[in-house]
Amino acid sequence: MTPRDSATEKGLQAELTRGLRGRRALVTGAASGLGRAMADALTESGTTTFYADIDEGKATSAAKSAGTAASPLGIDVTDLASVRRAFGQATADGPLDILVCSAGISRANWIEEMQIEEWDAVLRTNLTGAFLCCQAAVPGMLQQKWGRIVNVASIAATWAPRPKRFDGGYNYSASKAGVLGMTVRLAVELAPHGITANCISPGIMQTPLTKHALEDPDTRKAAVDSIPMGRLGEPDDLCALLLFLCCDGSSYLTGQNIVIDGGYSLW
Repeated sequence: MTPRDSATEKGLQAELTRGLRGRRALVTGAASGLGRAMADALTESGTTTFYADIDEGKATSAAKSAGTAASPLGIDVTDLASVRRAFGQATADGPLDILVCSAGISRANWIEEMQIEEWDAVLRTNLTGAFLCCQAAVPGMLQQKWGRIVNVASIAATWAPRPKRFDGGYNYSASKAGVLGMTVRLAVELAPHGITANCISPGIMQTPLTKHALEDPDTRKAAVDSIPMGRLGEPDDLCALLLFLCCDGSSYLTGQNIVIDGGYSLW
C-alpha cells in the first residue's frame, strides 16, 4: 500500500482540497463514525468545522482532538428549536459554505411488530433532521451564491441489504430513500445559485450503528462474503469523495447519488 505521506497522495489531496481552506463547514453526527471521519477530513483540509451532535460531550472530545479549527455544537436534528439555535451559533460569524448531513439512527423490527414510535424516530432523525438542517443552511448559501450540501444516504435506499441480520429496516430504508429524493430537488432548485447538493450512499460500514450486528461472527462473515472487495467499509473510505464533492472542482456535479460499497450492489 502506498504510504499516506507519499508525493502522489499529497498531490491528490491538494487537488481535492483546492478551495476548501478558509471555508466554513458543519457536519451533523460528527461525534463518531462516518460523521466524525468526514468532519476530521474537512478540518484537516483547512475548513473551520462545526462538529454537531446530540451528544455534545462526545462532540467536544472529537473537536478537541481535531484542533483549533474545530468547534463542538450540540444539536438535536429532530427538534426545530435546537436546529435553529445551533445554526444561529454556527453562522454568527458568517454563512456556512458546506453542510454534511450524517446524523442517523436505526430501529429495525419485523413489519408486523414495528411500533409507530420506532418508525417515527428513524424518519424524524434521518429524513426530517436532514431537511431541517438543509433548510437552516440554505439561506446563507443563497446570499453568497456558493454552497456544498452532502447528504449521507445508504445502499438501503435502493437495495434490501444482506445478510438476514439486517432485515426489518423498513423505516431506515424509507428514510434514506427520502433523503435521495429531497437531494435531487435541492440540486435542481439551488443549481442556478452556485449551490450543489449530492448524496453519498455507503455500503456495509464498520461504525457504531452496525457494531452490534457485526460482532456476531456469522453475520460478519456473511457481510464480508457479500462484498466483492472482500472487506467491510471503513469511515475513512468516504473522505476522498466528500472532499471532492465540497471542492471547487466539483462545481458541475450535482443531484447525484454516489455509492461506495466495495461492489456490494453489483451482484
